[in-house]
Amino acid sequence: IENGKEEKTLSEQGGCRVSSVAVTSNGTRIVSGGWDKAVKLWSLATGKVEMTFSGHIEHVFNVAVTPDGTRIVSGSGDMTIKVWNVTTGVEERTISGHTEPIWSVAITPNGTRIISGSEDNAIKVWNLKTGHEERTLCGHTGKVNS
Repeated sequence: IENGKEEKTLSEQGGCRVSSVAVTSNGTRIVSGGWDKAVKLWSLATGKVEMTFSGHIEHVFNVAVTPDGTRIVSGSGDMTIKVWNVTTGVEERTISGHTEPIWSVAITPNGTRIISGSEDNAIKVWNLKTGHEERTLCGHTGKVNS
């Protein structure tokens, strides 16, 4: 940023479109999601993929990382949210409830809730630990994305 020059290009997303990136709170890792249906965890220091999370059956449109960096959340065109454990590389749960593709996911600052926005015009609030839906916010007349 100081000199305006590119430092690194991360290019192992299978040649597919990358639709979302997120940075861990400590700034050492990047998470990406893309049209290859995968979520990737990258080392910012080396520019290499540390882990690939597979399980979505459609494009991954959005990713988020918990404030403590232990979980990744991904939203997909398959109408699901997946919660991934960064330490084990295992999918902890799949959350369903939207009726259209999920374009946006976010995690609350305290790391306890997932907020999702969908093409079904709804915003949903989920308990990250249990995957249970806590609330649906309606009122948009078009898809919710960010």
